[in-house]
Amino acid sequence: MRIEVSPSGRASCRGCKKPIAKGELRFAETYVIPGMDTEGTRYFHLACASTKAAAGLAQALASYEGELPERAALEEAIRQSAAKGAAKTAPLPHADKAPTGRAKCMECREPIAKDSWRVAVEREIQAGAMQTTGAGYMHPGCALGWAKEHEVPDADKWIDEILEHSGLPEKESAELRAEINDGGE
Repeated sequence: MRIEVSPSGRASCRGCKKPIAKGELRFAETYVIPGMDTEGTRYFHLACASTKAAAGLAQALASYEGELPERAALEEAIRQSAAKGAAKTAPLPHADKAPTGRAKCMECREPIAKDSWRVAVEREIQAGAMQTTGAGYMHPGCALGWAKEHEVPDADKWIDEILEHSGLPEKESAELRAEINDGGE
């Protein structure tokens, strides 16, 4: 990971997909190409990297000794990105408000409405020949059905874990607990 001057202007930013002009500072990140033992390099405008590759840019900024007039703005954008990322990376299982209306409930397959509660659990994801884990979402009312289907041994303890990981105020936590339990009846 490094900050460098774009030598030609042919590379496009991985964040905004626009060209990085010749002579402009850019962030270069080396990565291993999935399924191969070779490395590739991806490039970002510095402003785009502050949100799309914040951790790598922070490391590159720490070692960059050149003049960088927008350093303070980039560091602030990295801090804000890290704060947003921390909110997104609550341990599983947890509950949060759906940021969009695109997700479908893993249990009932109905859409989860934007700004409504959803429960996130770890699930296996097939991506071609590869298998990984990631978050899966469901309506709070569907959560106990999922827990029963997946043989969660102590549903009350599991609900406590969801609420603990969510870090909600007491009132919202009580409302969410009621919504989860109402679905189990």
